[in-house]
Amino acid sequence: MDIGLQLPPELQEATKTMICEALNEAIKNVQIKNSFPPFLTQQEACKYLHIAPSTFNKWDREYHIPVIRIEGVKRYKKDSLDEFMKKLER
Repeated sequence: MDIGLQLPPELQEATKTMICEALNEAIKNVQIKNSFPPFLTQQEACKYLHIAPSTFNKWDREYHIPVIRIEGVKRYKKDSLDEFMKKLER
């Protein structure tokens, strides 16, 4: 069954504008996410997560952010940070 619905022109335009804005925002978010290397320094990880270094340190103490340590150098895998955040999602 197909139901046809004709919206007024102003509502059509508003809908198109809203969809375009949502798509542009989604594209921007993907571009930002892809601009980070796969392995991040702590400073880059903070930027990636949009948090202050003090918040990062607090989260690390409380939730143990996954980290790779090689001879005292720490790197944070971008995919692991994404999984870390998903695990804490409510």
